[in-house]
Amino acid sequence: MDRIRNYLMTFVGNLVVTYFIFEEGTLAKPMMFATLMMLLIMLIDYVKSRNTYSLE
Repeated sequence: MDRIRNYLMTFVGNLVVTYFIFEEGTLAKPMMFATLMMLLIMLIDYVKSRNTYSLE
């Protein structure tokens, strides 16, 4: 549940920041950017959790 909350907070943060960066008045580009960034972060978290090696 913590991961889902973190992903949603990251998504909303990216959406708000990119809305002010692009300044078009539409949500198309900010929504696309925020979605792609969230998918990238989820992929990185998945790969990191899958490749946990230990010396034991």
